[in-house]
Amino acid sequence: MVHQPRVCQVVASINEFVGGTALFVTSLNTALTKQQILSRIFTLNYQKKGRQIIDDNIRVDSYDTNFLARNLRGFHTQAGSDLNKLALNELDLIHNHGLWMFPNIYARQAALSHSLPLVISPHGMLEAWSLKRSRTKKWLAWLLYEQKNLNSATVFHATSREELNSIRQLGFQQPIVLIPSGVDIPEDNYQPSREVLAKLFPALTDKRWLLFFSRLHPKKGIDNLLYVWQELAVQYSDWHLVIAGPNFINYQKELELLVKKLNLIERVTFTGMLTGQQKASALSNADLFVLPTHSENFGIAIAESLAYGVPVITTKGAPWQELETHKCGWWVEDNQEALMDALVEAMEMPASERQEMGLKGRKLVEVKYSWQSIAKDMASVYHWILSGSESPTCVQFYAPKEKN
Repeated sequence: MVHQPRVCQVVASINEFVGGTALFVTSLNTALTKQQILSRIFTLNYQKKGRQIIDDNIRVDSYDTNFLARNLRGFHTQAGSDLNKLALNELDLIHNHGLWMFPNIYARQAALSHSLPLVISPHGMLEAWSLKRSRTKKWLAWLLYEQKNLNSATVFHATSREELNSIRQLGFQQPIVLIPSGVDIPEDNYQPSREVLAKLFPALTDKRWLLFFSRLHPKKGIDNLLYVWQELAVQYSDWHLVIAGPNFINYQKELELLVKKLNLIERVTFTGMLTGQQKASALSNADLFVLPTHSENFGIAIAESLAYGVPVITTKGAPWQELETHKCGWWVEDNQEALMDALVEAMEMPASERQEMGLKGRKLVEVKYSWQSIAKDMASVYHWILSGSESPTCVQFYAPKEKN
């Protein structure tokens, strides 16, 4: 058995405004070092998308993006060449995160050139909703390189049963490891006051916070939330809708126009991306978290909110039936009526009952979604791939359906 597997996590970006994949890769990488895995990150630096999320103790090979890389899906010949050289002598396995970008091609090329195993984590990019977005461009990319990338995978990694099914429905028969995303558990005494955020956004003062915290993207269903909030805002005058997250594709401008059209300017606050104490203040003091998403492979924002003891409302576009089974939130159909019913029930509920639900959510995250647990499972997968030992329980093998 390889005592300390040398693994490279390849991802297009770990800049903070990119979204959940960046956080997943950096957090996993840090946790893997505690599992005796020699893991490093290989990425591009999109300087205008915030700072890179980097642990000081982690090896990161990062390449600043030039005009060509920024406008041609991360095309960077030097990065591709260097990853190939790295694979020659310094790696045992390559773990690729995400699709559709040139770094994902470089991962496959380096793995195949040097006969290294290739693990691919699609991070929701093979979900039906995602594939329908920019369909023509993705169809061309599929024909040119992405299908070849995916066919080259030794193993796939899915963060939910739903994502696993999406991979199988596309015809891929490789083993799939089912390992959810992890979340950092805040210390009990780390709860920044409401004033940390209220000083920046005075409209939040003396209000209950209905918090949306995710990247601003049409996939997240924020427009549905705003239409529902228009119906409820007058009745629930002590609540304020907080929309926090990076303005990933300049979608905030469209949402602000909708807020103005719906006469909600006084009842909605856009905070932009929150980090550090401001993020902790938002999550620590929110009364309710809502993510009316159309599609999620996991939904890291849901897990983060539960870690802070905040009950969650989300749709069945996210794989979070546990909100119902563990009585820590609402898991509803993806439509405005169902969202409205859940919001009314949650906001009518006594604060003590919401707090009790939040405590149940935190317990769920502590048991199942800590990074220690996630990294232990991933490390066992790496060892299995490299040594050929007995497969971990998280590995799901292809089972062809019997014909009638």
